[in-house]
Amino acid sequence: MKLRTKAWLVSQGLLIITACIIQFTFHREIKVGPLLKTNTRDYWDIINKVEPQVPQFLIDLKLSPELYDARLPMTSDQVLARNLVAHRRAVRQEDGLRTALIGSAVVNILYFIGFHFLYFYIRRTWQRGARVTIVSKKVDI
Repeated sequence: MKLRTKAWLVSQGLLIITACIIQFTFHREIKVGPLLKTNTRDYWDIINKVEPQVPQFLIDLKLSPELYDARLPMTSDQVLARNLVAHRRAVRQEDGLRTALIGSAVVNILYFIGFHFLYFYIRRTWQRGARVTIVSKKVDI
């Protein structure tokens, strides 16, 4: 295996490990679900934007979604009045989790491109430097 491939695999592996740590940390910090009195959703449900299931007691009470769904647009006063502060924060954290995943993919793609351009530049510079040394030695003789 070439040195370039080894260097790229090690550095890319470190980037992926860092992205995974960020994802696990963000997911662990989500304490509740987006609906009133719901628990944290699974990681893949959040990433795939799976609709959360409405708890049966909310269906039985026949409440309008504005009273228990923190994903709906509302003012901060309405959030406080409906006691949805933690659930509203969970909605923002879920959006942040998806954004961080997309961001890590973009960073890895940019790094892939940047690494190969930098490798090409360094290799070309070393080859030119070697040619200059050989030419100057011939002139000195």
